[in-house]
Amino acid sequence: MKTNKKVLLVTMALIVLSLGTAWCLFNDYKGKPRYIVNAYMKALNSRDYVSAASLFYEDERLHDFNDVEMAQYLSNYFEEKGFVKMEEGRGQIGEQTGNEAKAFYEVRYSFAGQNVTSTLSVVKVEDKWQVVFPFRIENVNIYTPLGSTVWFNDEPVTQKENNKYIVKNVLPGHYTVRIAFPNEICSDYITDIEVPTQTEIKIPYQTVGVHIETIPGTIVELGGEKQANWEGSVDFEQVLEGTYPLKIYDIYGNIETYESEITISNEKKQFVIEDFKLSKTGSERFNQSINTFYAAYIKGIKGHNSKNLENHVVSESRESIIGEFEDWFIKNKDVQNAQMEVELEQVEVTENGDLEASVLEIVHLTNREVNDTGKMQNVGYKIALRWVMTLSIDGEEYKLKDRVLEESLVSYKDKDDKWVAY
Repeated sequence: MKTNKKVLLVTMALIVLSLGTAWCLFNDYKGKPRYIVNAYMKALNSRDYVSAASLFYEDERLHDFNDVEMAQYLSNYFEEKGFVKMEEGRGQIGEQTGNEAKAFYEVRYSFAGQNVTSTLSVVKVEDKWQVVFPFRIENVNIYTPLGSTVWFNDEPVTQKENNKYIVKNVLPGHYTVRIAFPNEICSDYITDIEVPTQTEIKIPYQTVGVHIETIPGTIVELGGEKQANWEGSVDFEQVLEGTYPLKIYDIYGNIETYESEITISNEKKQFVIEDFKLSKTGSERFNQSINTFYAAYIKGIKGHNSKNLENHVVSESRESIIGEFEDWFIKNKDVQNAQMEVELEQVEVTENGDLEASVLEIVHLTNREVNDTGKMQNVGYKIALRWVMTLSIDGEEYKLKDRVLEESLVSYKDKDDKWVAY
Protein backbone atom coordinates (compact mmCIF):
# COMPACT_ATOMS: atom_id res chain seq x y z
CA MET A 1 0.00 0.00 0.00
CA LYS A 2 2.82 2.40 0.84
CA THR A 3 4.43 1.71 -2.51
CA ASN A 4 1.16 2.41 -4.29
CA LYS A 5 0.76 5.71 -2.39
CA LYS A 6 4.26 6.76 -3.37
CA VAL A 7 3.59 5.93 -6.99
CA LEU A 8 0.34 7.88 -6.83
CA LEU A 9 2.04 10.91 -5.29
CA VAL A 10 4.83 10.86 -7.85
CA THR A 11 2.31 10.49 -10.64
CA MET A 12 0.27 13.44 -9.38
CA ALA A 13 3.41 15.55 -9.01
CA LEU A 14 4.38 14.74 -12.57
CA ILE A 15 0.92 15.65 -13.79
CA VAL A 16 1.03 18.99 -11.96
CA LEU A 17 4.52 19.66 -13.29
CA SER A 18 3.41 18.76 -16.81
CA LEU A 19 0.37 21.01 -16.55
CA GLY A 20 2.52 23.87 -15.24
CA THR A 21 5.04 23.37 -18.01
CA ALA A 22 2.28 23.19 -20.59
CA TRP A 23 0.72 26.38 -19.18
CA CYS A 24 4.06 28.19 -19.35
CA LEU A 25 4.68 26.96 -22.88
CA PHE A 26 1.16 27.99 -23.83
CA ASN A 27 1.72 31.46 -22.42
CA ASP A 28 5.02 31.70 -24.27
CA TYR A 29 3.50 30.69 -27.57
CA LYS A 30 3.94 33.67 -29.91
CA GLY A 31 0.49 33.24 -31.38
CA LYS A 32 -1.15 34.08 -28.05
CA PRO A 33 -1.68 37.59 -26.66
CA ARG A 34 -0.22 36.66 -23.27
CA TYR A 35 3.12 36.00 -24.94
CA ILE A 36 3.52 39.65 -25.95
CA VAL A 37 2.44 40.80 -22.46
CA ASN A 38 5.05 38.58 -20.85
CA ALA A 39 7.70 39.74 -23.33
CA TYR A 40 6.89 43.39 -22.58
CA MET A 41 7.02 42.83 -18.79
CA LYS A 42 10.31 40.94 -19.13
CA ALA A 43 11.86 43.75 -21.17
CA LEU A 44 10.74 46.47 -18.74
CA ASN A 45 11.80 44.53 -15.63
CA SER A 46 15.26 43.97 -17.14
CA ARG A 47 15.44 47.68 -18.11
CA ASP A 48 15.73 46.67 -21.77
CA TYR A 49 13.76 49.64 -23.06
CA VAL A 50 14.88 49.13 -26.66
CA SER A 51 13.27 45.67 -26.72
CA ALA A 52 10.16 47.01 -24.98
CA ALA A 53 9.80 49.76 -27.58
CA SER A 54 10.16 47.28 -30.44
CA LEU A 55 6.97 45.52 -29.25
CA PHE A 56 4.73 48.57 -29.75
CA TYR A 57 2.04 48.61 -32.40
CA GLU A 58 2.99 51.45 -34.74
CA ASP A 59 -0.29 53.26 -35.23
CA GLU A 60 -0.51 56.75 -36.74
CA ARG A 61 0.37 58.34 -33.41
CA LEU A 62 3.82 56.75 -33.41
CA HIS A 63 4.79 57.51 -37.01
CA ASP A 64 6.82 60.50 -35.87
CA PHE A 65 8.98 58.40 -33.55
CA ASN A 66 11.53 55.64 -34.11
CA ASP A 67 12.38 52.81 -31.71
CA VAL A 68 15.36 54.67 -30.29
CA GLU A 69 13.24 57.71 -29.41
CA MET A 70 10.54 55.52 -27.90
CA ALA A 71 13.14 53.60 -25.87
CA GLN A 72 14.57 56.88 -24.60
CA TYR A 73 11.11 58.04 -23.60
CA LEU A 74 10.40 54.80 -21.71
CA SER A 75 13.76 55.07 -19.95
CA ASN A 76 13.15 58.68 -18.90
CA TYR A 77 9.59 58.00 -17.79
CA PHE A 78 10.22 54.89 -15.69
CA GLU A 79 13.59 55.86 -14.24
CA GLU A 80 12.40 59.33 -13.17
CA LYS A 81 9.53 57.70 -11.29
CA GLY A 82 11.79 55.19 -9.56
CA PHE A 83 10.49 52.13 -11.38
CA VAL A 84 10.86 48.84 -9.49
CA LYS A 85 9.01 46.23 -11.50
CA MET A 86 5.96 45.38 -13.56
CA GLU A 87 3.78 42.35 -12.96
CA GLU A 88 0.51 40.97 -14.21
CA GLY A 89 -2.58 41.63 -12.14
CA ARG A 90 -5.77 39.64 -12.56
CA GLY A 91 -4.71 38.55 -16.04
CA GLN A 92 -6.84 38.99 -19.11
CA ILE A 93 -9.84 41.20 -18.40
CA GLY A 94 -11.45 41.47 -21.81
CA GLU A 95 -11.15 40.97 -25.53
CA GLN A 96 -12.50 42.29 -28.78
CA THR A 97 -12.73 40.43 -32.05
CA GLY A 98 -13.50 41.42 -35.61
CA ASN A 99 -11.31 43.10 -38.17
CA GLU A 100 -8.86 43.97 -35.41
CA ALA A 101 -8.54 41.49 -32.53
CA LYS A 102 -7.66 43.05 -29.19
CA ALA A 103 -7.07 41.79 -25.68
CA PHE A 104 -6.80 43.65 -22.38
CA TYR A 105 -4.73 42.74 -19.32
CA GLU A 106 -4.58 44.16 -15.84
CA VAL A 107 -1.00 45.00 -14.87
CA ARG A 108 0.66 46.57 -11.83
CA TYR A 109 3.62 48.93 -11.89
CA SER A 110 5.69 49.24 -8.72
CA PHE A 111 7.45 52.55 -8.27
CA ALA A 112 9.39 53.92 -5.34
CA GLY A 113 6.69 54.74 -2.84
CA GLN A 114 3.60 53.69 -4.79
CA ASN A 115 1.94 51.00 -6.87
CA VAL A 116 -0.16 51.75 -9.93
CA THR A 117 -2.71 49.40 -11.46
CA SER A 118 -3.42 49.91 -15.14
CA THR A 119 -4.73 48.21 -18.28
CA LEU A 120 -2.37 47.05 -21.00
CA SER A 121 -3.91 46.58 -24.43
CA VAL A 122 -2.54 44.33 -27.15
CA VAL A 123 -3.68 44.14 -30.76
CA LYS A 124 -3.29 41.46 -33.41
CA VAL A 125 -1.98 42.75 -36.73
CA GLU A 126 -1.26 40.31 -39.55
CA ASP A 127 -1.23 37.32 -37.13
CA LYS A 128 1.21 39.09 -34.83
CA TRP A 129 0.33 40.44 -31.40
CA GLN A 130 1.71 43.86 -30.50
CA VAL A 131 1.48 46.13 -27.48
CA VAL A 132 -0.65 49.26 -27.82
CA PHE A 133 1.38 52.25 -26.64
CA PRO A 134 0.14 52.71 -23.05
CA PHE A 135 0.42 56.50 -22.87
CA ARG A 136 -1.77 59.27 -24.25
CA ILE A 137 -0.30 61.19 -27.17
CA GLU A 138 -1.88 64.58 -27.76
CA ASN A 139 -1.68 67.58 -30.08
CA VAL A 140 -0.87 70.87 -28.35
CA ASN A 141 -2.65 73.97 -29.68
CA ILE A 142 -1.01 77.34 -29.03
CA TYR A 143 -3.15 80.42 -29.74
CA THR A 144 -0.95 83.45 -30.34
CA PRO A 145 -1.25 87.03 -31.57
CA LEU A 146 -0.53 87.70 -35.23
CA GLY A 147 3.13 87.59 -36.20
CA SER A 148 4.29 85.69 -33.12
CA THR A 149 7.12 83.15 -33.09
CA VAL A 150 6.73 79.99 -31.01
CA TRP A 151 9.22 77.55 -29.47
CA PHE A 152 8.25 74.24 -27.88
CA ASN A 153 11.05 72.96 -25.62
CA ASP A 154 13.45 75.25 -27.53
CA GLU A 155 12.37 73.79 -30.89
CA PRO A 156 10.72 76.27 -33.32
CA VAL A 157 7.08 75.52 -34.16
CA THR A 158 6.20 76.06 -37.82
CA GLN A 159 2.87 74.31 -38.38
CA LYS A 160 0.00 76.75 -38.19
CA GLU A 161 -3.72 76.49 -38.93
CA ASN A 162 -6.05 79.46 -38.65
CA ASN A 163 -4.93 81.42 -35.58
CA LYS A 164 -3.06 78.69 -33.75
CA TYR A 165 0.24 76.89 -33.86
CA ILE A 166 0.02 73.11 -33.61
CA VAL A 167 2.55 70.72 -32.10
CA LYS A 168 1.44 67.24 -33.16
CA ASN A 169 1.87 63.90 -31.39
CA VAL A 170 3.30 65.12 -28.10
CA LEU A 171 4.26 62.42 -25.60
CA PRO A 172 3.21 62.81 -21.95
CA GLY A 173 5.56 64.95 -19.93
CA HIS A 174 6.68 68.41 -18.89
CA TYR A 175 7.27 71.01 -21.61
CA THR A 176 8.23 74.70 -21.82
CA VAL A 177 6.55 77.01 -24.35
CA ARG A 178 8.04 80.38 -25.32
CA ILE A 179 6.27 82.96 -27.48
CA ALA A 180 7.97 86.04 -28.94
CA PHE A 181 5.73 88.86 -30.11
CA PRO A 182 6.12 90.98 -33.27
CA ASN A 183 6.62 94.25 -31.44
CA GLU A 184 8.37 95.42 -28.31
CA ILE A 185 5.24 96.28 -26.36
CA CYS A 186 5.22 92.87 -24.66
CA SER A 187 8.16 90.76 -23.54
CA ASP A 188 8.36 87.06 -24.36
CA TYR A 189 5.64 84.92 -22.84
CA ILE A 190 6.99 81.73 -21.21
CA THR A 191 4.90 79.01 -19.61
CA ASP A 192 5.22 75.36 -18.60
CA ILE A 193 2.62 72.71 -19.36
CA GLU A 194 2.00 69.07 -18.47
CA VAL A 195 0.83 66.89 -21.33
CA PRO A 196 -1.70 65.24 -21.58
CA THR A 197 -3.55 67.25 -18.90
CA GLN A 198 -2.75 70.55 -20.65
CA THR A 199 -3.06 70.73 -24.43
CA GLU A 200 -4.07 74.37 -25.08
CA ILE A 201 -2.31 77.65 -24.46
CA LYS A 202 -4.04 81.00 -24.81
CA ILE A 203 -2.18 84.27 -24.35
CA PRO A 204 -3.70 86.49 -21.62
CA TYR A 205 -3.14 89.73 -23.55
CA GLN A 206 -5.77 91.96 -25.15
CA THR A 207 -5.84 91.81 -28.93
CA VAL A 208 -7.97 93.39 -31.65
CA GLY A 209 -9.39 92.27 -34.99
CA VAL A 210 -8.14 94.15 -38.06
CA HIS A 211 -10.29 94.67 -41.17
CA ILE A 212 -8.58 95.63 -44.45
CA GLU A 213 -10.48 96.52 -47.63
CA THR A 214 -8.59 96.46 -50.90
CA ILE A 215 -8.87 95.28 -54.49
CA PRO A 216 -9.84 91.60 -54.84
CA GLY A 217 -7.55 89.01 -56.38
CA THR A 218 -4.61 90.01 -54.19
CA ILE A 219 -2.57 88.63 -51.31
CA VAL A 220 -2.66 90.75 -48.16
CA GLU A 221 0.28 90.30 -45.81
CA LEU A 222 0.17 91.87 -42.34
CA GLY A 223 3.08 91.37 -39.98
CA GLY A 224 4.25 88.38 -42.00
CA GLU A 225 0.83 86.69 -41.97
CA LYS A 226 -0.72 86.14 -45.42
CA GLN A 227 -4.35 85.93 -46.51
CA ALA A 228 -5.83 85.50 -49.97
CA ASN A 229 -8.28 88.28 -50.77
CA TRP A 230 -10.98 87.16 -53.21
CA GLU A 231 -13.95 89.30 -52.15
CA GLY A 232 -12.35 92.70 -51.57
CA SER A 233 -11.59 92.48 -47.85
CA VAL A 234 -9.76 90.34 -45.31
CA ASP A 235 -9.81 90.09 -41.52
CA PHE A 236 -6.88 89.39 -39.23
CA GLU A 237 -7.71 88.20 -35.71
CA GLN A 238 -5.68 88.36 -32.50
CA VAL A 239 -3.53 91.37 -33.34
CA LEU A 240 -1.66 93.17 -30.58
CA GLU A 241 -1.67 96.95 -30.68
CA GLY A 242 1.41 98.32 -32.42
CA THR A 243 2.96 99.10 -35.81
CA TYR A 244 3.07 96.40 -38.48
CA PRO A 245 4.33 96.17 -42.08
CA LEU A 246 1.49 95.84 -44.61
CA LYS A 247 2.07 94.39 -48.05
CA ILE A 248 -0.49 93.87 -50.84
CA TYR A 249 0.33 92.20 -54.13
CA ASP A 250 -1.01 89.79 -56.72
CA ILE A 251 0.84 86.59 -57.52
CA TYR A 252 0.78 87.28 -61.26
CA GLY A 253 2.59 90.60 -60.96
CA ASN A 254 -0.12 92.69 -62.66
CA ILE A 255 -0.06 95.54 -60.15
CA GLU A 256 2.69 97.38 -58.35
CA THR A 257 3.19 95.94 -54.88
CA TYR A 258 1.85 98.15 -52.11
CA GLU A 259 4.09 98.36 -49.03
CA SER A 260 3.62 100.53 -45.99
CA GLU A 261 3.44 100.46 -42.21
CA ILE A 262 0.18 100.81 -40.32
CA THR A 263 -0.34 101.50 -36.65
CA ILE A 264 -3.08 99.39 -35.10
CA SER A 265 -4.99 100.20 -31.94
CA ASN A 266 -8.38 99.53 -30.46
CA GLU A 267 -9.50 102.85 -31.96
CA LYS A 268 -7.90 102.31 -35.40
CA LYS A 269 -8.37 98.80 -36.75
CA GLN A 270 -10.12 99.30 -40.12
CA PHE A 271 -8.17 100.27 -43.22
CA VAL A 272 -9.03 100.94 -46.88
CA ILE A 273 -6.22 100.63 -49.43
CA GLU A 274 -7.26 101.42 -53.01
CA ASP A 275 -4.48 103.39 -54.74
CA PHE A 276 -2.92 100.86 -57.13
CA LYS A 277 -1.16 101.10 -60.47
CA LEU A 278 -0.29 98.59 -63.16
CA SER A 279 3.21 97.21 -62.88
CA LYS A 280 5.56 97.13 -65.85
CA THR A 281 4.51 93.52 -66.47
CA GLY A 282 0.85 94.44 -66.09
CA SER A 283 1.20 97.32 -68.56
CA GLU A 284 2.81 95.03 -71.10
CA ARG A 285 -0.01 92.51 -70.73
CA PHE A 286 -2.61 95.25 -71.01
CA ASN A 287 -1.09 96.67 -74.19
CA GLN A 288 -0.87 93.21 -75.67
CA SER A 289 -4.53 92.56 -74.83
CA ILE A 290 -5.60 95.85 -76.44
CA ASN A 291 -3.53 95.13 -79.53
CA THR A 292 -4.92 91.63 -80.01
CA PHE A 293 -8.46 92.88 -79.36
CA TYR A 294 -8.22 95.58 -82.02
CA ALA A 295 -6.46 93.22 -84.44
CA ALA A 296 -9.54 91.00 -84.17
CA TYR A 297 -11.71 94.14 -84.34
CA ILE A 298 -10.40 95.35 -87.70
CA LYS A 299 -10.35 91.81 -89.04
CA GLY A 300 -14.03 91.52 -88.11
CA ILE A 301 -14.85 94.78 -89.90
CA LYS A 302 -13.06 93.70 -93.07
CA GLY A 303 -14.46 90.18 -93.00
CA HIS A 304 -18.03 91.15 -92.01
CA ASN A 305 -17.79 88.71 -89.08
CA SER A 306 -17.93 89.35 -85.34
CA LYS A 307 -16.77 85.89 -84.21
CA ASN A 308 -13.18 87.14 -84.13
CA LEU A 309 -14.05 89.11 -80.97
CA GLU A 310 -15.56 86.29 -78.91
CA ASN A 311 -12.31 85.14 -77.29
CA HIS A 312 -11.49 88.69 -76.22
CA VAL A 313 -14.73 89.40 -74.31
CA VAL A 314 -15.95 87.84 -71.05
CA SER A 315 -18.86 85.50 -71.63
CA GLU A 316 -21.42 87.44 -69.58
CA SER A 317 -20.86 90.61 -71.66
CA ARG A 318 -20.32 88.98 -75.05
CA GLU A 319 -23.81 89.46 -76.43
CA SER A 320 -24.09 93.18 -75.69
CA ILE A 321 -20.54 94.18 -76.69
CA ILE A 322 -20.51 92.17 -79.90
CA GLY A 323 -24.03 93.32 -80.73
CA GLU A 324 -22.90 96.92 -80.45
CA PHE A 325 -19.92 96.20 -82.70
CA GLU A 326 -22.23 94.68 -85.32
CA ASP A 327 -24.52 97.75 -85.22
CA TRP A 328 -21.58 100.01 -85.99
CA PHE A 329 -19.70 98.03 -88.60
CA ILE A 330 -21.58 94.99 -89.97
CA LYS A 331 -25.35 95.34 -90.08
CA ASN A 332 -26.55 97.01 -93.30
CA LYS A 333 -22.93 97.58 -94.31
CA ASP A 334 -20.86 96.41 -97.28
CA VAL A 335 -17.38 97.36 -96.16
CA GLN A 336 -14.80 97.06 -98.94
CA ASN A 337 -11.76 98.08 -96.96
CA ALA A 338 -10.88 99.43 -93.52
CA GLN A 339 -8.02 100.57 -91.35
CA MET A 340 -7.91 102.01 -87.86
CA GLU A 341 -5.94 103.95 -85.30
CA VAL A 342 -6.19 103.45 -81.52
CA GLU A 343 -5.12 105.89 -78.83
CA LEU A 344 -4.98 104.94 -75.14
CA GLU A 345 -5.59 108.07 -73.14
CA GLN A 346 -5.80 106.85 -69.54
CA VAL A 347 -5.56 103.54 -67.65
CA GLU A 348 -6.56 103.03 -64.00
CA VAL A 349 -6.95 100.13 -61.61
CA THR A 350 -10.47 100.24 -60.16
CA GLU A 351 -11.50 99.40 -56.61
CA ASN A 352 -12.88 96.09 -57.95
CA GLY A 353 -9.50 95.08 -59.34
CA ASP A 354 -10.51 95.69 -62.96
CA LEU A 355 -8.78 98.00 -65.45
CA GLU A 356 -10.57 101.07 -66.73
CA ALA A 357 -9.20 102.69 -69.88
CA SER A 358 -10.24 105.68 -71.98
CA VAL A 359 -9.74 104.67 -75.60
CA LEU A 360 -10.14 106.67 -78.79
CA GLU A 361 -10.60 104.51 -81.87
CA ILE A 362 -10.64 106.03 -85.36
CA VAL A 363 -11.83 103.77 -88.15
CA HIS A 364 -11.33 104.67 -91.82
CA LEU A 365 -13.49 102.52 -94.05
CA THR A 366 -14.86 102.34 -97.56
CA ASN A 367 -18.47 101.22 -97.81
CA ARG A 368 -20.22 100.23 -101.04
CA GLU A 369 -23.71 101.73 -101.12
CA VAL A 370 -26.41 103.18 -103.35
CA ASN A 371 -26.13 106.90 -104.07
CA ASP A 372 -28.92 109.39 -104.64
CA THR A 373 -29.22 108.42 -108.28
CA GLY A 374 -29.63 104.73 -107.48
CA LYS A 375 -26.16 103.73 -108.58
CA MET A 376 -23.67 101.76 -106.49
CA GLN A 377 -20.63 103.68 -105.33
CA ASN A 378 -17.83 103.49 -102.78
CA VAL A 379 -18.04 106.09 -100.04
CA GLY A 380 -15.24 106.80 -97.56
CA TYR A 381 -16.09 107.22 -93.89
CA LYS A 382 -14.15 108.24 -90.81
CA ILE A 383 -15.69 107.05 -87.55
CA ALA A 384 -14.22 108.40 -84.30
CA LEU A 385 -15.45 106.67 -81.13
CA ARG A 386 -14.30 107.40 -77.60
CA TRP A 387 -14.96 104.51 -75.20
CA VAL A 388 -14.50 103.93 -71.51
CA MET A 389 -13.47 100.28 -71.53
CA THR A 390 -13.41 97.97 -68.51
CA LEU A 391 -11.18 94.90 -68.63
CA SER A 392 -11.22 92.08 -66.11
CA ILE A 393 -7.96 90.51 -64.99
CA ASP A 394 -7.85 86.73 -64.74
CA GLY A 395 -4.30 85.71 -63.93
CA GLU A 396 -2.21 86.75 -66.91
CA GLU A 397 -5.24 87.17 -69.16
CA TYR A 398 -7.15 90.42 -69.68
CA LYS A 399 -10.60 90.42 -71.31
CA LEU A 400 -13.10 93.13 -72.16
CA LYS A 401 -15.84 93.25 -69.56
CA ASP A 402 -17.73 96.40 -70.49
CA ARG A 403 -17.43 99.51 -72.61
CA VAL A 404 -19.43 102.72 -72.57
CA LEU A 405 -19.51 105.15 -75.51
CA GLU A 406 -18.67 108.67 -74.39
CA GLU A 407 -18.35 110.48 -77.74
CA SER A 408 -18.84 109.68 -81.41
CA LEU A 409 -18.20 111.57 -84.63
CA VAL A 410 -18.96 110.16 -88.09
CA SER A 411 -17.74 111.93 -91.25
CA TYR A 412 -17.90 111.03 -94.93
CA LYS A 413 -16.11 112.25 -98.02
CA ASP A 414 -18.22 114.24 -100.42
CA LYS A 415 -17.77 114.38 -104.16
CA ASP A 416 -15.13 117.06 -103.70
CA ASP A 417 -13.16 114.70 -101.49
CA LYS A 418 -13.83 116.78 -98.39
CA TRP A 419 -14.81 115.41 -94.99
CA VAL A 420 -18.33 116.28 -93.97
CA ALA A 421 -19.61 115.53 -90.48
CA TYR A 422 -23.02 114.02 -90.06
